[in-house]
Amino acid sequence: MGHSQRQLNQLSECLIALPPENDGMLLSEFDGFVAGILVCPEMILPSEWLPIVWGEEIAPHFADMEQATATLDAVMAHYNRVARGLAKTPTDYEAVYDKDPLTGDLMWEPWITGFERAMQLRPEAWEATVESSDEEIASSIPMLLALHDIAEGGSELGEDAMRELDAMAPDMIPDLVANLNAWVKAQGRAQGPANLPSAPAGRAKVGRNDPCPCGSGRKFKKCCGAEPIH
Repeated sequence: MGHSQRQLNQLSECLIALPPENDGMLLSEFDGFVAGILVCPEMILPSEWLPIVWGEEIAPHFADMEQATATLDAVMAHYNRVARGLAKTPTDYEAVYDKDPLTGDLMWEPWITGFERAMQLRPEAWEATVESSDEEIASSIPMLLALHDIAEGGSELGEDAMRELDAMAPDMIPDLVANLNAWVKAQGRAQGPANLPSAPAGRAKVGRNDPCPCGSGRKFKKCCGAEPIH
């Protein structure tokens, strides 16, 4: 998807720096969430999905406008890189996974959690896709949901089947996303990069009375730049 390690580290640091009470997303979950947004059969605007990144129950509070701008830039830059990659090569996708610090194994579970959270924004559209699309696409969606069930500890599969899917998941997930992306593109329902591109380093900071860069339509001071309530 064209991410450099520096870009991923910067995004990860921005997400980790969010107040813990927000219970927002971290890097791998956000990457899965972005994939779910971009291959969704229906358009989902940033103004709808950004609040979920920060944490649904609590409005985003940043230490200052500089942190807010840097975080929004990093989030939207990642979204746009994934969008451009999927548009350029519809049958190719590379997921961002965490690694187990002890074993070095890829941890796909946070990614699938993010993808499923994106699916929950348009459940009817996903259900309709399963019912109306070809066999490969109709099987890709249930497979992603089966992986989510395993990640959440709610799978009804046997132990052997779960172990097999666990081992296959890191390589399987990119193929499933690529299948869905190619189908969405073929249907003419593709979502491209958002109109909130990453800003150049020298861009002027967002003023408190300026529109919030998250796309909500509210002033920055009333949205992502709101002062925390102590």
